[in-house]
Amino acid sequence: MHTLINVGVAQISVADNPAVLRTILGSCIGICIYDKVKKTGGLAHILLPTGSGNNQKPEKYADTAIPLLLEKLDKAGCKRENMSAKITGGASMFKFNSSVSLAQIGERNIEMTIKQLEDAHIPIMVAEVGGSTGRVIDFYLEDGRLKVRSGGKEKVFYKV
Repeated sequence: MHTLINVGVAQISVADNPAVLRTILGSCIGICIYDKVKKTGGLAHILLPTGSGNNQKPEKYADTAIPLLLEKLDKAGCKRENMSAKITGGASMFKFNSSVSLAQIGERNIEMTIKQLEDAHIPIMVAEVGGSTGRVIDFYLEDGRLKVRSGGKEKVFYKV
């Protein structure tokens, strides 16, 4: 029996098998990091790429949430060499007539997330990002698989 843990906007959750971490994404990014040996993983739901030095809520920004997620996984006994990531979200949810910065939030979230994971030497196994529709994701800690539901379709990614 799986324990379902809902992760809200600007939240981070770390859990062990048999938990399932779930979140709903639009332009936000869900960063799933999994330790395949320990079967422990974490999910960060980031809203914006950077906090511009504002660390009131580090879970909200890719540049501060990813290091925080990795720190929580380290404290849970995970080893960096066993970790891999799956990233989802970053949709362009709004259509603008002019070049408004809101239109690029999803794209900027994707870029900063990739940069942070590369800087931390965490390989990205799956990047289900972009597009124009939101997603619901379920991250299964028993085997690291990721189920993504979007636009009435469902995909499952097994690579860890």
